[in-house]
Amino acid sequence: MVKFAGYLLLGIPLLAAAESDWDLLQKAAQAGRHQALSGSYTHHVDDELETFRLYRAQEGGVVRERRESMDGMPRELVRDDNELTCYAPDTKALSAAKVNAIKLFPAILPERSQDLKSAYVLSRGKLDRVARRDCQWLLLTPKEANLRYGLKVCVDPASALPLKTVTHDVKGAVIEQFAFSDLTLGNPKERALLRPRFKYSLALGAAVSAPQEVVPADFEIRGMPTGFRLLRYATRQLPGHDSPVSHFVYTDGLAKLSLFVEAGKGEADSHPAVIGPGGLGLASRRLGNQVLTVVGDLPEQGLENVINTVRVIKK
Repeated sequence: MVKFAGYLLLGIPLLAAAESDWDLLQKAAQAGRHQALSGSYTHHVDDELETFRLYRAQEGGVVRERRESMDGMPRELVRDDNELTCYAPDTKALSAAKVNAIKLFPAILPERSQDLKSAYVLSRGKLDRVARRDCQWLLLTPKEANLRYGLKVCVDPASALPLKTVTHDVKGAVIEQFAFSDLTLGNPKERALLRPRFKYSLALGAAVSAPQEVVPADFEIRGMPTGFRLLRYATRQLPGHDSPVSHFVYTDGLAKLSLFVEAGKGEADSHPAVIGPGGLGLASRRLGNQVLTVVGDLPEQGLENVINTVRVIKK
């Protein structure tokens, strides 16, 4: 009865309360990528706080958006449908813009929320307010609590737009947070707001990459955690490496995990997991004539689990 009254007081339709949690999450994933809007949001990682201004328009099914940093190095990210380009007044700021392209709030959720079911449990949390709008918390809790981070998403019931997201560890400590501070739905009033202001540019490619179905034919990968699928593969010549390094990028829909495979020479050491800013960690291990390195947004125990169980068989 108390929960029923809460929905009435906040003006949230009772139909939304009865809606499948996974259906609502799917709507939030779509709104996060396509909902036209103008607004400001904050990005909080560790002790660093940044503010961005975001303009997004949708015309004829095509989405165009521009986001600009309000503090720190001046930089912009422009999305034209599925193509991303970063802009800056100089090359140094351009590098900073590339880093911001990793996560494009409010498009934090995967396009297919159903892909999360194998590794996460979804539930509803409390009602809240963000940017002067009522919202409903959705909680994605990893089934293996110590091996992945959890995610909380506060969804606007009217538009299904994520208004705030919080990535947290098993103890509830905040790893990363995005939140709107002001928001207006609908296309920006002036098209000029979608155009970049800065001179230097760098094309970043697709904003959303479709996962690959298979590992390259000359490799067999065993022991990856449940739910992780291959996103892309490349062979790279990295600085300080005599031979090319094979680079596999996996995702479970929320977390991304890079696996680097190179030929082992000399006395290459194994390194236990180390977690850096924003929950991004690294671990490496020598295995026979290979050196395996994993880098990803997993907690320490999750990275240790991957580096100790994954096997790369070259055919």
